[in-house]
Amino acid sequence: MFTTAGSAAQESTASGELIQEEGWQLVRDNCTECHSSQIIVQNSGSREVWKSRIEWMQDSQGLGELGAELEGSILDYLATNYGQKTASRRQALPAHLMPPNPNL
Repeated sequence: MFTTAGSAAQESTASGELIQEEGWQLVRDNCTECHSSQIIVQNSGSREVWKSRIEWMQDSQGLGELGAELEGSILDYLATNYGQKTASRRQALPAHLMPPNPNL
């Protein structure tokens, strides 16, 4: 059976396993200490979004300081492999296809 890198990544994400690209061990070792990898793979975000999540965990969940180099490597991995999705929902229906609103 032949697989492409994309399909392997999709399989990893679907199964809750981290995509095994550069930096995945750092994420596994530091992030799954407190929560499962499923939390990571079901989320997405830009580097800034992932950084804000790390800061939230540090401020409210007891995550310690990671150090600039380690945090940078983790952010590189997360932003590259679980970056902001361009479309996670279908587009809105055009107004003419919507049922009438009974409250109007």
